[in-house]
Amino acid sequence: MSDLDIDSEVISVVRENGVVLITLNRPNVNNALAPQHFALLGETLEEIAQTPSDRVVVITGAGGGFCAGADLASSGGAAERLGQGPIAREQWVRELTAPAVALHRLPKPTIAAVNGVAAGGGCNLALGCDIVFAGERARFTEVFVNRALSLDYGGSWLLPKLIGLQRAKDLAFRGDVIDANKALELGLVLDIIPNETLLSHALDYAGMLAAKPPIALSLIKTGMNRLASASFEEAIEWEATAQSTCLGSEDFREAMRAWATKSEGNYSGK
Repeated sequence: MSDLDIDSEVISVVRENGVVLITLNRPNVNNALAPQHFALLGETLEEIAQTPSDRVVVITGAGGGFCAGADLASSGGAAERLGQGPIAREQWVRELTAPAVALHRLPKPTIAAVNGVAAGGGCNLALGCDIVFAGERARFTEVFVNRALSLDYGGSWLLPKLIGLQRAKDLAFRGDVIDANKALELGLVLDIIPNETLLSHALDYAGMLAAKPPIALSLIKTGMNRLASASFEEAIEWEATAQSTCLGSEDFREAMRAWATKSEGNYSGK
């Protein structure tokens, strides 16, 4: 893999065969991110969205943690902005959580490899990915209530859809730390993987997806996200448009060729 020209001291980005590995790299604070670091993450996701050769994203943390959420102690100027009144505070929060929107809108599959603590915004960063693999040492907490805060980073939307409204409320009301087994039981993660092989497992899964038709993957993801609150008839209408796009693609013709010849397809994303 080769490094992207970006601030690798905080956000490490490497690419190989269509897979982009993003590593949050502040292990001394369990990869907690200051607002400027979240902004950098958002810029990285937006660049990936515009790069055709990037097909699948894996997000993980350096050292023994995934992401401990916001690091306000390193935020530089946050206290001043928070003291400027409700409008300034709301704008500050919008800037801080903008990467959650970029992650949700990213038209490519995203995978979280949660190797340790995922707390607050870091928890919802993981849950905002399409697939979540937990290492055996993974820990999740919607800690907000214990800091006299409401949910952010998309947690209010993500949790009820992942585990149902009542369980979501219980998790958020308590603010408890749950382990990987409880997260699997609730449906927050797809699988638990030994920490020693967690990243390689996530990268292998990503490589499998990167070999599939990217237009189809993009439309499958976008459709499921967009139609979560739509009517069945609205879903059918959207699917008709999406399917017509797929049927007109070079990838569809390649898939038919691969099927007829019982061979692997080579998909261009066109």
